[in-house]
Amino acid sequence: MMSVTHAAIGMAVTSIVLGTGNPWVLMTAAIGSQLPDLDTTKSITGRILYPIAAFIEARYPHRTITHSLLSTGIVAGLGVPLWLWCGWQYWAALVLGQFMGWFSDAFTKSGVAAFFPNPARLVIPGNPKARLDTHSPAEYWVLSLAVIATVISVNLMGNGGIAESFARSFFNDSATAAQMFHKYGSTQQVIVEVKGLNVRTSQAVSGQFTVIEATDSDVIAESQTTGKLFKIGTAPDVQIQPTAVKTQLGKRIAIDAQEVNLREVSVRDWIARLPQNSYISGSLLLDDMGEVQLAVEVSSFPVMRVFGGQIELNNVRPTQLLALREFWILQGRVIVKVRQ
Repeated sequence: MMSVTHAAIGMAVTSIVLGTGNPWVLMTAAIGSQLPDLDTTKSITGRILYPIAAFIEARYPHRTITHSLLSTGIVAGLGVPLWLWCGWQYWAALVLGQFMGWFSDAFTKSGVAAFFPNPARLVIPGNPKARLDTHSPAEYWVLSLAVIATVISVNLMGNGGIAESFARSFFNDSATAAQMFHKYGSTQQVIVEVKGLNVRTSQAVSGQFTVIEATDSDVIAESQTTGKLFKIGTAPDVQIQPTAVKTQLGKRIAIDAQEVNLREVSVRDWIARLPQNSYISGSLLLDDMGEVQLAVEVSSFPVMRVFGGQIELNNVRPTQLLALREFWILQGRVIVKVRQ
């Protein structure tokens, strides 16, 4: 088989078996798939590592010692430092790539000495006419299928794997979105496309939202159109009851969360110090609490409310705090989350 066919098969099998789309892991598998051809100086690997290839070529016939279970065991042993330095997936990719590199040659006319030093050849299939020739149309078909399998597998793994892709495709509900947020929300945007009903206004809802918080089965998400928050799901206090929720992963993000204790500071000065892309949750005790008047949000999620003689904040944006800018914070404790 051609080197590129070995590499494609090695990457496809590694992506599927290890459940990864990591390009460096797949590159390790591609390198491993070339190792069996160290038994000839005519191969790409043999030309690169000529002294080693020349040594093996002078002592062993082609497709014998390097195309065997023995060689895979040797690679697994010698590759242990890769496990220790880079992680088990890199080691497994190297071993899988090397194994598939020689095992795929068992489907060619000459087969391989899979059980070396036993000289018996492993040749698949039993019908000689069904075996592959190098550079034949059949091999190009195998190459194409391996490339397609790699692309599909990498795409699936990049979206959470087959199980999660299936769930997002066939279970279009807020619980699936909540599960995705719990798993990926700290490192990636979780975006939901929602169709349903705003139960407060009885208006139809259709749009995209970015999830910023989740319970077991409901999500709190920010409308990409209005910037308002909505609780979406089946709980009694939701604003949107969805009929369909399509979940997808967005760009990678980093979240920096800091707990801040406030005392004797004006709201105006505090707002000036807040990052504009922050979300604030917690409680504030203001002077003249009796004069605090907050706009009542009926159709969207209530980010501020007066409760127990304090202002409760729940994912408030700095611009929304401007309603309190004339007040003085006597004391408060908040968590400031910055998503970037």
